[in-house]
Amino acid sequence: MKKFMSMVLSAALTLSLATPAAAAAEVDAPAPAESSAPEKSSTDRRLAQVTEKVKATLGIGDQYEEFYGELMENELGTAWNLNWSGNGKKISAEAAESGKILRYHVFSEEADAPSANGGGIVPTFPAVSREQAQKSAEAFLKKVLDSQENAQFSDQDSSRLSMSSHRFTGKIRLNGVDSPLTFSVTVRADDGEVTYFYRESLEQNTTGGVPSSKPAASQSAAGEQLKQTLKMRLEYVLDPDANKASLHYLPEPTDQYYVDAQTGKLVNLTELYESVDSDGFRKEFSSMADAGAAPEGAAMDTAANGGLSQAELSGISKMEDVLDKEALDKELQNIRVLGLDKYTLGSASYSLDRETEEIRAQLTYSRKDGDNIWRRTVTCDGKTGALLAVYSSVPYSKDRKATVSAEDARKTAEAFLKELWGEAFAATALYDSSPWEEGSRSSAHSFQFAQKENGYFFPENSLHVAVDMTDGSISRLDRTWTEDVVFDSAEGIVDAAAGLNAWFRHYAVALAYRSIPVKLDPGMPEAVPLIDKGYSYFYQLKLSYALEEKRPASGVDAKSGSVVYPEIKSTGALSYSDTADHWAGTQLNELASYGIGWSGGTCQPRKELTQRDLVELLASAGSYRYDPENQETDALYSYAYSLGILTRGEREDGKVMTRGETVRMLLNGAGFGSTARLQGIFTCSYADRDQIPADLLGYAALAQGLGMVGAGGDFAAGRSATRAEAAVMLYHLMNRSLL
Repeated sequence: MKKFMSMVLSAALTLSLATPAAAAAEVDAPAPAESSAPEKSSTDRRLAQVTEKVKATLGIGDQYEEFYGELMENELGTAWNLNWSGNGKKISAEAAESGKILRYHVFSEEADAPSANGGGIVPTFPAVSREQAQKSAEAFLKKVLDSQENAQFSDQDSSRLSMSSHRFTGKIRLNGVDSPLTFSVTVRADDGEVTYFYRESLEQNTTGGVPSSKPAASQSAAGEQLKQTLKMRLEYVLDPDANKASLHYLPEPTDQYYVDAQTGKLVNLTELYESVDSDGFRKEFSSMADAGAAPEGAAMDTAANGGLSQAELSGISKMEDVLDKEALDKELQNIRVLGLDKYTLGSASYSLDRETEEIRAQLTYSRKDGDNIWRRTVTCDGKTGALLAVYSSVPYSKDRKATVSAEDARKTAEAFLKELWGEAFAATALYDSSPWEEGSRSSAHSFQFAQKENGYFFPENSLHVAVDMTDGSISRLDRTWTEDVVFDSAEGIVDAAAGLNAWFRHYAVALAYRSIPVKLDPGMPEAVPLIDKGYSYFYQLKLSYALEEKRPASGVDAKSGSVVYPEIKSTGALSYSDTADHWAGTQLNELASYGIGWSGGTCQPRKELTQRDLVELLASAGSYRYDPENQETDALYSYAYSLGILTRGEREDGKVMTRGETVRMLLNGAGFGSTARLQGIFTCSYADRDQIPADLLGYAALAQGLGMVGAGGDFAAGRSATRAEAAVMLYHLMNRSLL
């Protein structure tokens, strides 16, 4: 539990101790405002008072034909939602009783009218530069922030491409000291007008007011205490460009800490969260031991109708000697430890690795247990049946009991790996293990065996295996391995103390206001309404010291003793390690240079496209950067709903998208949906035009006319799309001429 909490809090502390949380999405959901005891006056008088203050702050004139206000009061305070409209313009503002602006949104029918290309979120170059837009944002913030507040812009949003607006985020400083409060400002690219503003307020997130900004404890003393919380391990790290591994000191995951700036006390924030609410960070999640990571898949190009060219014959020959699914199933059934005798074979798919020309087969099995379905997917060589990977999906049951111990599971795992990948396994040692624990959503004991050279681990060469704790079968298997790695010698390395000192120096011992959890006590007057609403703890601002990276780093080079900083090409750009030799590499990398694509460092261009993949791709075209490691998928989909990319009822995260569905979502995202849905006016010249469903014909015709999908062959509406195909469609759509 402690290890899991540390992992979750690592992300949480990044928000509350280091950088501001991602700014709220631009939606009209009300945010609670600051608590202020209103005068005993009528509601209409209170509304009149706050309206006058907001008009004066924002410079709103008297030209609007309609106005109304709405009152929101809850345990966290009072907020007013004010709305003006008239002459094709609407303004919505949310404010506290004091008149403090919490949210602002302006819409102009003329300024926000769809462009000639249909509108949507497919970007073009803006008329107002980002630098000019930031000046507009700064001027606006000076009007709406309090006298003790000032804005500090984040540099993470620079170089973003956006068709219609520039978006800025940052944190609000209090009395010249950093705080956990964040803001978001959107500036229209056509004319530099601020169209959206959102800010967090203390009253939304904390209770107890703002403490003194003058610390009693010294920064140096705090730094010495925080340094003692750091731990390092010595491991080999791969330089993929040189296929060489060198020894680095790498930071160990630890609990999160801060030093109270008034008392000088070191506080373990991880344990503090556990003490105030042990269930506070419990989340629904799928264990990697059960679900694993789906193997990379690819769809082969469809040959055009008619006679076969030499190139087509050559491509077809790559499928020679491929075994059918029954033959492959027979081979896999012989591997008894996979436990496939309990499962029924369902689908099978074959994919071509265009780099190695190997054929991979993916067989999906299932078995029913009451109302629940257990699934196991096995990937193997399509010509030999050689086992490559396994992953499983297991329904959660809180009453599940282990019949296989972790010790027996490890013996099974080691015997299996020795037989399957004996040479590689012989070069490894146990690197990490996650035994099943009661109450876990996992149903397996999982193990990671990493290569060991000169007495040090090289975890980038690893074998992962999980053993089902109910029947002892293999529920997960994958291998990450780079052959012929040259390992640097272990001679001449700096000692561990020097490595730790270098790592500590790359941090700043930063003084800031931070939100710290406090267990609510009925003796705290401000806590009573929160307790009545079911809160067990809330947050208070504390002036504190914590370690903040001056610049992101990965570790310390063990030979030189220097901190290793990853190369950052562009703040807004993405980069991939797997597109160099791909047929769509040029288009994929050009999109990535504008921040359009997928986070994580790999594109997986041959992988079948899921709905979530496509939503993430389209969202990135709207300058929304989704980080799957630190953000919930719900946030990504909320953004998609707000733009009309899809509706809540259409959400199916893991659904594999067909080419036709992909074209439809891309054109909807570009603003062409209403045109494409017109009936009886479209035609196209694809070879399979008669097989295109009627509801997709308009989309197919626009895709042809806009150059999204080449007209020389099939539209292939029903074939599964790949991530590369979706990105290339988007690339061509962005390169279209204005209609």
